Amino acid sequence: MTEPLSRRDLIGGLLRKGLDLAARGVTKKFDRRFPPRRRPPGAVTEAIFLSECTRCGACADGCPHDAIFSFNDRSGPLAGTPILIPDRRACHQCEEFPCAAACEERALEVPRTAGWSLGRVRLLRERCIAWMGPDCGACIDACPENSKALSLSGSRPDLDSDICVGCGLCIERCPTSPKALVLEPLVDE
Repeated sequence: MTEPLSRRDLIGGLLRKGLDLAARGVTKKFDRRFPPRRRPPGAVTEAIFLSECTRCGACADGCPHDAIFSFNDRSGPLAGTPILIPDRRACHQCEEFPCAAACEERALEVPRTAGWSLGRVRLLRERCIAWMGPDCGACIDACPENSKALSLSGSRPDLDSDICVGCGLCIERCPTSPKALVLEPLVDE
């Protein structure tokens, strides 16, 4: 037998569902104004995130790799909120996610899984040194142990995008310019 919901639980549940619906609209609106970016690991839905985030910077201070940036003051309601730009500075998917643990608000919650998907990396063979002839493999060792989305097939990198978390470590290590690895948003973004 289930316990009856209290008025507080009922209203809170309805409020969360309403904010989740609003988040979809808010996210689509912002996606048109800004290039694809990601919130730090453990971020709640965008509408709730924007209402809960105090723009204190604790998550950025908690990141040991300085991978968390902030939207600038001209970004309207996004101003001062934390973002990850994994193709510029990789997210190291730290054990215990110190960035999320540093958030005293409910904007970030420590993820229960070992990896936090930020997108999917795509390998552009026409830019990859190893696919043009000489050996390289700079990206291979950068892939996190809990993912190993990159492996060598002969002397060329092989990418399993189904297990890639989009952390950007391989992009950061790629020596080509423009990079042979690019980050694409998740399908549902």
